[in-house]
Amino acid sequence: MVINKVAVIIGAALVGTMPAQAEDVFWSFPQSTSGYAEGISDNGVVAGSGLAGYFFWTVADGVEAIGGTPPGNGFGGQGKIANDGTRVCGAIVNPATNLSELSLYDVATATWTPMGGIGGSSGAESSSGWSISGDGQSIVGLGWVNGGTAHAIQWTEGVGVFDLGSTVGGQSSRASGVDLDGNVVCGWQDGNGRQGAVWLDGVQVLIWADAGVPAQEALAVSDNGAYVTGIGYGDFVNPGMTYRYDTVQDLYEAIPNLAAGGEQNMAGAGITASGSTIVGGTWAWGVPATFGTAFIWREGVGTVPLADYLGQVGVTFPPGYNFSFASDISSDGRWITGWGGFGFAADENFVVRIPDSAIFSDGFETGDTSEWDAVVP
Repeated sequence: MVINKVAVIIGAALVGTMPAQAEDVFWSFPQSTSGYAEGISDNGVVAGSGLAGYFFWTVADGVEAIGGTPPGNGFGGQGKIANDGTRVCGAIVNPATNLSELSLYDVATATWTPMGGIGGSSGAESSSGWSISGDGQSIVGLGWVNGGTAHAIQWTEGVGVFDLGSTVGGQSSRASGVDLDGNVVCGWQDGNGRQGAVWLDGVQVLIWADAGVPAQEALAVSDNGAYVTGIGYGDFVNPGMTYRYDTVQDLYEAIPNLAAGGEQNMAGAGITASGSTIVGGTWAWGVPATFGTAFIWREGVGTVPLADYLGQVGVTFPPGYNFSFASDISSDGRWITGWGGFGFAADENFVVRIPDSAIFSDGFETGDTSEWDAVVP
């Protein structure tokens, strides 16, 4: 089932002397029938989670529930998806342990496989999956050491689950994002607030905004492993800014909040393959991100509301539609998903296909990743 499909024809008036492009479209579907959209593949397959478990969505078939342990009530996880749309991460109860575990869903066989934990549990959970690598061969998340402490963990095909550890004794950590092939992982480390952290080939590096000022939690890694983005919390006087952290040069770059409409908190939730484009949202203190404003940041251009960007590139969407938060962008920049709607708070998921004529230069769009080895060891 396709809901609120709006055809978009990109004409010569929008693209200069370039010929008219094929149809590009906007879709939305109620969160009440699915949950929250959390990831999108390079072929436009959306994954996410809600009260009933995990789901994926396609243009052809709409929402399909796929089960799994619903996040919340003592359980964690996100429905992220591999670049080719064939694998989804999350969590499911392992019948052998009766505990919810970091798990892999295979779309072709419609099966979940629990992958275990690192020996501990909290309540009925031993581990949870929060992101999947672009190649689908690695899942990262959280594993319980004991009932009160958890560590960032990573599962890799053919290797299994291993503990990424914590650099602060007795404190927890979590992995929230991973690059194309699992070599660069990002997340947070407790002990100085939830400080942003990266694991480069399994070795943790903390992210600092300035000397002695910790960056806040990291959420996503570019496929080439060169850049990480995350959350910036502000106050009533100074709106927060998200960031782009250069993992190779150990450099923190603040990404300015929206000049108009920017609120206290700002999160970069999705990043393209080479890290030149970031999407996310800003929202006010005391309310969830579903009450906010989605943004897109492009290198050399800056931060603008997502609605403005879509209008600039000729994507038509229903009048009065509010884009509240962009939860992910495909690695090639052609698909964006997130939360929106017509009310005060988002109650729908949206999916946007960007016209080919408007695709920003992001590099590595042909699938040739040979240059990446020169970027990240």
